[in-house]
Amino acid sequence: MHRVGGRHARGSVGFIWRRQARPHRRGVLPVLLGLGMGFLAVTGGASAAETESGVDPFSTERVLRQQTAGLTDPLGYDCAVPARNLTFAAAVQLALCANPQTRSAWAQAHEQAAALGRAESAWLPQLSVSGSQEHTFGGDHADINGNIVSTTQNTTDAIASLTWTLYDFGARSGRIESARRLLDAAAATTNSVVQQTVRSVVQAYYGVVAGDASLVAARSTEEISAHSLDVARALQTGGAGTLGDVLQAQTAHEQAVLARVQAEAAAKSAHGTLAVTLGRHADQGFNLAPDPVPSEVSALTTRVADLMNEAARQRPDLAAARFQRDSAESDITVAKATGRPSISIGVEHHYTSQTNVQNQNYDQVGVTVTWPLFTGFNVNYGVRQAEAALHASEANLVQVELTVTLDVWNGYYNLESANDQLAGTADLLKTAQENEQVAIDRYKLGVGSIVDVLTAQTALASARQARINAELGWNVSRAQLAFALGRLSSASPLADQKAFP
Repeated sequence: MHRVGGRHARGSVGFIWRRQARPHRRGVLPVLLGLGMGFLAVTGGASAAETESGVDPFSTERVLRQQTAGLTDPLGYDCAVPARNLTFAAAVQLALCANPQTRSAWAQAHEQAAALGRAESAWLPQLSVSGSQEHTFGGDHADINGNIVSTTQNTTDAIASLTWTLYDFGARSGRIESARRLLDAAAATTNSVVQQTVRSVVQAYYGVVAGDASLVAARSTEEISAHSLDVARALQTGGAGTLGDVLQAQTAHEQAVLARVQAEAAAKSAHGTLAVTLGRHADQGFNLAPDPVPSEVSALTTRVADLMNEAARQRPDLAAARFQRDSAESDITVAKATGRPSISIGVEHHYTSQTNVQNQNYDQVGVTVTWPLFTGFNVNYGVRQAEAALHASEANLVQVELTVTLDVWNGYYNLESANDQLAGTADLLKTAQENEQVAIDRYKLGVGSIVDVLTAQTALASARQARINAELGWNVSRAQLAFALGRLSSASPLADQKAFP
């Protein structure tokens, strides 16, 4: 058979074997019931199983679990907030369970697992049963033979069919391989999102720690400036001070009050950010129990090049880019196979019953070869589109590789700088505290000026904030380096510097 319609032509060759069954009379419902029961017996209840979401005959969920081993799937679980003070480890677990981005990544991975199952289903035949019941009455009408009759007629028609693609020159296999690689990419992307979530928790959790510490420091500065103002007023009253000293001390105190108000606002904002990162409303407060910052940290001695090689092996986003490239290669196979023949087999059972007409009850078996001879260059453009998509995925892979090297480079030297700042601010804070005490004592004795006191207090406030920023930067830098290496997880949320001997 050759058919031309519009701009599309398709060549088909069909071979049909027909077997006539013994005529008999029965209603459409018994016929459909019998045919359906027969197919269910053959397929082991596959039709009923298709309506069950938990059925997974191709074990795609097991494949997903293998690819995400070590990660906890949060879907279907109630994420409870710890009753006690929130440790950093508990915050990570809560975020991995409740954070919408993490849950979305898992949902997309399950979606891709189902997509692989749909692609795998092309190996199996398609079964269907259809039927109709007609009652014709009143007036003249044509019967099945074309004769004009006026009698009432009942027509029962039932068809059971099976269609099975036997061979399609790699189109089916290409779709399955593409779906499998996309599932690999989805699993790797889920791992990457998990690590990004952990990194966000580090920034938000220690952002709250820093915000609370800044607020404490601002209140301390406010108290110190208030004390200096009292001293200046007392000295003026005793004749040892001037009005200028009082005004300068009062200005410093008012600036300290303003800084405290700003610190309160920043702390509240940090608490809201942490709550949202943990998948909770911004107004849900948490009492934190952070680990103390060590007094000494070891230096980094591992070569950056070695860390880049490690990141190239285990960064999940880089693995996802590779799998996406592999999927694009499979899509080219699918696009080329679209223009090639396909061979399928079809099996049908027909039953037709009409009043005063002999029943039709027969089987048909046919083999069909379909070859798209001309598709209006659709196949050609499909191949070109798939090849362009492959080039784009290859370029994306190169971009991700470059980003990984930059992440490792910045993460390494940021952590190295954070180590130095942690050590430097410890000495700075100690010196600033001693200098502030000496300045206020000298001013009380009348041998120092209010300028010296205010300068020392400003230096102390700056030193405290520098220390707070250094501790925050150290924790965040550890997380950044761990993320750059692909190590960031709930089990190992921060980079252990002992791992870089």
